[in-house]
Amino acid sequence: MNNRQIIYLLIALMIAIFFFTSCKQETNVQPEIPEAEAANTAQKSSLFTIRYRPVWTAQAEFAGVYMAQKKGFYQNKGLNVIIQPGGIQYPPYENLQLGYSDIVQMSLLTAVKRDAENGNLINLAQITQRTSLMLVGKKSRGINSIPDFEGKKIGLWKTDDRLLSLIFLQQNKLNMDIVDLDITINLFLKDGIDVMNVMRYNEYHQILQAGIDPEDLFSVAFADIGLNVADNGLYTTREFYTKHPKQCRDFASATIQGWLYALNNQEETVSTVLEVMHQYHLPANRPHQKWMLKEICQDFTVHKNQEGILQESDFNKAKKLLTDQNIPATQQTYKSFFPR
Repeated sequence: MNNRQIIYLLIALMIAIFFFTSCKQETNVQPEIPEAEAANTAQKSSLFTIRYRPVWTAQAEFAGVYMAQKKGFYQNKGLNVIIQPGGIQYPPYENLQLGYSDIVQMSLLTAVKRDAENGNLINLAQITQRTSLMLVGKKSRGINSIPDFEGKKIGLWKTDDRLLSLIFLQQNKLNMDIVDLDITINLFLKDGIDVMNVMRYNEYHQILQAGIDPEDLFSVAFADIGLNVADNGLYTTREFYTKHPKQCRDFASATIQGWLYALNNQEETVSTVLEVMHQYHLPANRPHQKWMLKEICQDFTVHKNQEGILQESDFNKAKKLLTDQNIPATQQTYKSFFPR
């Protein structure tokens, strides 16, 4: 073996040693997990994961979910619930059908309408059992009665939540200039529109907080004029429900338990809601969330001792409102739509 061969052999040996050492070091780069964190991770891995998406951004409208998670009601049922972001950029029905979410929150009227497309929606629980939807107009803009709406500008949300307002306009044969709204009440405050749709638990209170007195408003509460359609419910697909019936029922049960806790512990619940909102860097004030929670709790307990139950009469009313206006509606029966 000549000198050149010996040099090549040494170089090859050094490369092999370097490679072996690097691999050995690389296997040790994983950070050590603290015992408590490791136990928590192992515990979560043994739970069944459900991805839940609210219809809107974090607020007291979803307080029952927050409290069910915080108080361990989901975990007690063997569930690891991931609360996904909500808002106009995350439409619940589409996220559900595309498989991005397992359970979503939608209004009954929206669900009955959208189910005409695939016929696979399942209502797991009816959270709010009456509508909070209203139309409000300023008396200073000449709005003192429903006929005064004619020819005026009305602001409606871009989402399916405008559906009941459109039915109201058709029923009353009102021609109005419709202006699309996102989330703000500013256009109404600045007289850019004459009438707007609001939820009593949300935008209506925002208007009051902005300094407008109730007596300066002409208000139409849909619940009082024959358009009382139950609002928010929990929905999944028939495919997911068929595969995981127990987990779906357990999620609904724990959520109702969370709402009952919120109902009876409202100050603590508002504090939790504000914590969640701050995590998402959302503007929040305690009086508004307190008002919202109180209103939602009233809608939650319309039918005493039947919290979470979708009434057959509400289901039939939603279908009739749509079909009377030649709007496609679900072909499912009540028992198929709300299995128990």
